[in-house]
Amino acid sequence: TMADESKKGDAEQEDVSTSIMDKKRAPNRLIVDEAASGNDDNSVVAMHNDRMTELGLFRGDTVLLKGKRGKETVCLVLADDTVDAGSIRMNKCVRKNLRVRLSDLVTVNPCPDLPY
Repeated sequence: TMADESKKGDAEQEDVSTSIMDKKRAPNRLIVDEAASGNDDNSVVAMHNDRMTELGLFRGDTVLLKGKRGKETVCLVLADDTVDAGSIRMNKCVRKNLRVRLSDLVTVNPCPDLPY
């Protein structure tokens, strides 16, 4: 019975060690993806519809994007179901402003009261 208990302990330990990798990312942390060829607007990002709903965003809302080294920029968000749910599409200019590259993580926050 002692051997059985030690095996059980090992299995438990294994679950804990892999649980860190399974940890769900915050819903507003998205992976940067290349903008669709037709959409090369410098002030627009594209997200999946479900993710926009989850974050309480609507088409045309303004969002504050945070990149590396505290860099921030504001963009309009558009729904695009061809985008992966964990990704956000933006063009090269926006990526440069945020100092991020493709497949980096950016934080998306609603930015509702922005004067035009």
